[in-house]
Amino acid sequence: MLSAAGWNTPTVIRHLVWWVGAWLALFWLWLLLAGDWNRIEVIAAACAATVAATLGEVARSRARVEPRIPLRWAAKGWTVPHEILVDFGIVMWALARRRRGELIERPFPTDEGAGVRAWAAYAANFSPNAFIVDIDEGRTLVHDLVPHRPSEEPA
Repeated sequence: MLSAAGWNTPTVIRHLVWWVGAWLALFWLWLLLAGDWNRIEVIAAACAATVAATLGEVARSRARVEPRIPLRWAAKGWTVPHEILVDFGIVMWALARRRRGELIERPFPTDEGAGVRAWAAYAANFSPNAFIVDIDEGRTLVHDLVPHRPSEEPA
C-alpha cells in the first residue's frame, strides 16, 4: 500500500495498532475521570481520544520511538492503588507534624530503556508521599515527604 510514500502494509498496521490502543486508553481514561457516563460525556471522550491519539501517533512516528515496557515492570504497578491509601495516611500525619520532606537518590537499573524509565516515573508519581524528580541511567532522584520505600515503587 502506498509504497511510493514510504508506507507499506506492516507500517500502516503498526500505526493503526498504536492509534487504536491509545484511543481506547484515552477514551476510558476520560470516562473514568469524568465520573459521569451520559451521552455528552461519551461523545466528548470519543472526540478528545481521537484528537489526542492522532497527535500522539504523529509525534511518536515522527520521533521514530517505539516504547517497550517489559511485563515484569508493568506488573510492579499493581501495588500503586494500595500504596496511595497508605500514603494518604502518611501525608496526613506528616502535615500535622509540619514535615518538609527531603530529596533522596536511589539506584535505578542501567540496562533499562527510556520506556521503562517513563513507566516507572509515571506509576511512582501517583503516590502523594513521594514523587520522582528525575530518573537517569543508574539513579532516581525522589522527593519524599516521609521516607517510605514502598511509596517510591516501581521506581
